[in-house]
This record gives sequence, structure tokens and C-alpha cells, in this order.
Amino acid sequence: MPTGWANIWGSAASRCLNYSAGPNYSAGPNYSAGQTVSTSLDTLLGGAQHDTGDWCYAIDEGWMQGRTAFGGLSAALALDAAMRSHGGEAPLRTAQISFVGPVGGAARVTTRLLRQSKSSRFVAADLSSDLGYGTSATFTFMKRRDSHIDHRHITAPDVSDPDALAPIPDHPMRPAFTRKFDMRPQRGPGFGHGLPEGHILTWVRWVETPACDPHIALLTLADALPPAATTLFTAFGPLSSSTWIQHFLTDRPHSDDGWWLLESRTRHVSNGFSAQSMLIWNSARELMSVGGQGVALYV
Repeated sequence: MPTGWANIWGSAASRCLNYSAGPNYSAGPNYSAGQTVSTSLDTLLGGAQHDTGDWCYAIDEGWMQGRTAFGGLSAALALDAAMRSHGGEAPLRTAQISFVGPVGGAARVTTRLLRQSKSSRFVAADLSSDLGYGTSATFTFMKRRDSHIDHRHITAPDVSDPDALAPIPDHPMRPAFTRKFDMRPQRGPGFGHGLPEGHILTWVRWVETPACDPHIALLTLADALPPAATTLFTAFGPLSSSTWIQHFLTDRPHSDDGWWLLESRTRHVSNGFSAQSMLIWNSARELMSVGGQGVALYV
């Protein structure tokens, strides 16, 4: 059995694996592994219904990971609703997400404008579904400001191009949503486990490139990787992202060929909690986004 996710998905303890860390491997609506029916991101967002001020979405099985929806999708629905109800010229600068409970089926997002100033806008979004209250989000939209400081010292790692790397192998326990992404780990073909460091470095692109707002598409894709702590695992069991913050460093994220280099790293895992950093570069090795997640471990 290949190393990486296949080991996690194949272990008995991992059958309730729930990581909310989050891309469209949909070669059409049906997948060969279990014939799970799935809509594309654009189709799902395009089907949104406006109801008494809220936005309603239908989450199908192709976006699920165990008993909850893929965390990147939950964040995307919250952002989509926030932008529909409280749009403006300022681009998304920061997304703050709390994964409070499971999400699935019919989902409803309630938004409210927290503050509007000359250069920034704060919007809250609460996502509930058939499974109860699920996700709390706060989005900050902010225009550029003139500043005498320009301090950029995060450089892209020296990595192979995605075409030179093997894709993630398929496996019966692979969550359906992961087939929406083409993933090429640097250490390939899997992410690894039982390693001395908690570090994942992987090229990721959508199989079916979304036409939606690029911030929504990238926020969804940003959560695609498993938590960095999984590379340390010598035994397998459930884990779940609990909090997530992602900063966008450009007004309009872009990557010429659709590939994004995602890096997740944890340097502190203790007492059932992992604090990880997250970086995203485009195909030109330009830094597009930085963030981090808090991950609860039950193993």
C-alpha cells in the first residue's frame, strides 16, 4: 500500500477521519470510486437560493469527508454568501473560520455587516445545515493603503515542477472531495507518515477550474491538504481542524497554469493539538497567501 493518505484511509481507526484542512477532481458528475455523485464548485454556488435574507446551498455526497463537508467548502459557502449580501470594491484580505460542528445536506448561511469604513469592511457569516450549527466565519475586505514599509522575506522553496511529480494514488478510503483536485506531493506519491517532521509540500490544482471569484476558489483549495501533523503519525485515528485563518496578499489571486504550491508545517504538536502554518505560492513562485490552522487530534 502506498504511503500517505492511503495508509490513513485504509486503517480501521481512520474510518471516522475528519480533517477540515481543503480542490475539483470531477471528471464529470460521477466518480469511479463508489460512483459518488458530485457537483462542481461553480454548479453548487450557482444553485444558491436567496431566502429571507439568507443564502441556501445543497451539499451533495461528493463534497463530504466522513460525516461532515470538506472544510474548504464550508468556508467557501460562507464567503460566497458574505460577498453576495455585502459586496463592495475592497478585496478579501482575511478569512477567519471556526469549524464548530458537522455540515451536510441543505445548508443555510446568515450574514451580517459588522463594520464598514472608508477602506475596510467586516462581515460575519454563520453556516447551519441539516446537522445543526456548523461554521462561524468573519471576513475582512480591505483596500490597499500607501505605506513606507515594504518588507517581504518569505521565499518559495526549491521544488520540482508538478509535471515531474506523481499524483496522489487512488484508494477506496479516499474522501470523495479530494478527487476534485490534482495533487502532486514533493516527496510523492503520498504525503508520508512516521516522519521526523510535520511538513507537507504539494502542488495542487483544480481538475475542473472554477469560474467563480478567485478568492472563493483559492480559499476552497487552500484547505485541500491533510493536516501537517499526519506526517508524524505512527498510529492512525480521527483528527479535525477547529480553527483557521487565511490572509490574502494580493487583490486578485492568480496562477497562470492553475497550479498552486501549498506548504503546511507544524512545529508544535502536544496534548492533542497541533498548530500549523500554511503558505501558498502560484506557479511563478509568487507568494499569494499565508495562514494557519489549529487541529484537534484524537490519537
